[in-house]
Amino acid sequence: MILSDEMWERLRPATEPFEGIDRVDIEMGLTVGEFKLFEAGDSIAITSPFGHILRIGMAGGELEELFEIEKQITEYAAMEGYKTIEIIGRPGWEKVLQGYDRVAVMLRKEVGYGIH
Repeated sequence: MILSDEMWERLRPATEPFEGIDRVDIEMGLTVGEFKLFEAGDSIAITSPFGHILRIGMAGGELEELFEIEKQITEYAAMEGYKTIEIIGRPGWEKVLQGYDRVAVMLRKEVGYGIH
């Protein structure tokens, strides 16, 4: 088991918009390197690469800790040469995250000029 029960309980509500994705799918993605996990305190986020884009697909926990995770992800994305971060999330995120533009149902932020 990669995700503790506590981690899964924080992340589970974020999986609801994704029909059929469950704990096993997430743990398999982490195991094979398809997903990357970021943590701060009691909060968690899962990312997945899509070409030059690093996508934050799921997150759960406390807002302040999620802001810290977003900073970690931005630093990681820039260091790894991703051009863009995208967030698939609830509409409320666009009200509290700076530097992202609403693109259809995603938020997108430019982070660097490298190629991944």
